Amino acid sequence: MKYDKPLVAGVIGALSTIPSEIFTRVLLFLGIAKYSLYELDSLLVTFTRPTAMIGLIVNFILGGIIGILFYYAIKKLGQDYLFFKGIAVGLLFWAATELLFTSTVEGRFFDLRPLSDYYVHISAAVIFGITLGLLFNKYLFKKSVLND
Repeated sequence: MKYDKPLVAGVIGALSTIPSEIFTRVLLFLGIAKYSLYELDSLLVTFTRPTAMIGLIVNFILGGIIGILFYYAIKKLGQDYLFFKGIAVGLLFWAATELLFTSTVEGRFFDLRPLSDYYVHISAAVIFGITLGLLFNKYLFKKSVLND
């Protein structure tokens, strides 16, 4: 079987959204956040009805795309400091999706979110980036002792 690294990168990107969702769910349960990560992203599709299942699909698609783009960027930028590069990618794509979200649905289809939600979701982006960087380091760019 051929080892398809871009496909693995996409799967890693999709799965890296899960720890972020767990984090936002905990803060939602504690009353700090209004929407979990999946609920917030589901609003891009449903506009007024946040649902975790649609958010999971949206996040897996976005996470997979981010993973594949990150894989090809690493081929150009190098494999060192994947932990920090993952965080940077998470924050970069958080900013892009936040701009998309606030310019399309927030304030038009439902009330503006509390400011704490922005901090919760930027923290979730950092967790996504950490997970992405660590999993890329472990599964895509691990160095063999024999090749060194």
